[in-house]
Amino acid sequence: MRMHIVSSAHATPARIAGLIITLLLSAPLYVAVRPAQAFVPVGTSAGGFLGFEIGASSAGLAGANTSVASGPSSQFWNPSLLAGMSQPQVSIMHATWLENLQYEWIGYARPLGPKLGTGSLSVAYFHMPSVSGVDQFDNPTGDFRVYDMALTMGLARQVMKGISLGANAKLIRQTLATVAGTGAAVDLGASTRVRGTSIGVTVQNLGPNISLGGGSYPLPRQIRYGASHDFFSDRVTLAADYNMPSTYYDDLRVGAEVRPHPMVAVRLGYRREFGVRDDPATGLSYGLGAHVGPVNVDYAMTPDNAFADVHRLSFGYSFGGAQERPEPKKPAPKRQPAPQPPVQKGPPVIAAAPAPKIAPPPTEPVPAAPPKAQPEPQPAPAAPAPAKRPAPDTFEVVLGKYQSEASARAELKALQILGFSVKDARITALPGQGYRLALARLNSKKSANDLAASLSRLSFTASVEIAQP
Repeated sequence: MRMHIVSSAHATPARIAGLIITLLLSAPLYVAVRPAQAFVPVGTSAGGFLGFEIGASSAGLAGANTSVASGPSSQFWNPSLLAGMSQPQVSIMHATWLENLQYEWIGYARPLGPKLGTGSLSVAYFHMPSVSGVDQFDNPTGDFRVYDMALTMGLARQVMKGISLGANAKLIRQTLATVAGTGAAVDLGASTRVRGTSIGVTVQNLGPNISLGGGSYPLPRQIRYGASHDFFSDRVTLAADYNMPSTYYDDLRVGAEVRPHPMVAVRLGYRREFGVRDDPATGLSYGLGAHVGPVNVDYAMTPDNAFADVHRLSFGYSFGGAQERPEPKKPAPKRQPAPQPPVQKGPPVIAAAPAPKIAPPPTEPVPAAPPKAQPEPQPAPAAPAPAKRPAPDTFEVVLGKYQSEASARAELKALQILGFSVKDARITALPGQGYRLALARLNSKKSANDLAASLSRLSFTASVEIAQP
């Protein structure tokens, strides 16, 4: 995409900056072209890229995600949903729109303990190819950079049973050629669960105006309400959201996720804009997800009717083992009642006469048996030799338990990519408890503790144990 910025000898810097700001705020860089009406402040805010929705799994549900936990991308939809996370996770997303517009996002979330809750960090980067500037005679004046960026830090915690709260703090940067602006904002979220139904609410982008080119522009504030429920032994999730943005019309979103297998998810969603007819954002969205060990891969396509489809691709990884969805619950077999003894037919027996006692016939006296010879004492059996154990100064660095051998091998592959030696690693099956991964055996406890500390700094769950035989 090429954008021509025209200048003249009579144009003042303020007028040039105003032209740039007008181009930035009027160009549909973040959402489809939409008809504006007098009572809706369309295109009057800064930081429009903050409304670009995160996560391919969420897009497959048409954005009905305010009450559905989706890993680190929950930081965008409702930060309180991260409170239930038990393992560190990282997620990345890439989205394309109109071929030239690119959106990159990377997020990381990690439990910090029961007192602090779960912390999260993400970076969003919206960019396009360099803009070529020309003067009034169409002579090139150089290329200009166009990009927007946001750094977000969040914290989520369960405050009481069934109720979680979360908050984000954002640092925002917008740049178009020689004009730039910096701002800050916060998000607030809450979630609860009532009779199996998850309910969430989020308020996004609360903060002061951003100054750009001499003007002051508000942030695109939004309020989201959502609810979701699982059906058919957790094989189907239905979700609905109502969204109220400050710079556009309200909308309703509904979505469904079907899991025919624990490793596969199929998604379908529908979004309806109110107050406007034939809006490009109204329509269906589609998604597909795969869950293999600790890795998640999701894809979604959001049709933008008569304009341009938006494609999203995201990846997720869970450190310390896979966070697999549980197998669907099977109904317990009905217990058959114990068979009752047959009822005796005929008249009831009131009393039975005792049988007459018959004296036994007289018998001859039996001679006493001779005393038995005492057996000779046998020597006591020798005690079994104790099992050989490794020397007490041999230690193993263990990386927890895994639900499947494939999950343990995937973790081992990640360690090898990160540069750790895996030649002495051992994966051992634990009856009824999954698999155990021991990375190395060391003769020094200090060396084992140093290796475990290095793994912990990379968000792996490592411990030092005495080596098993």
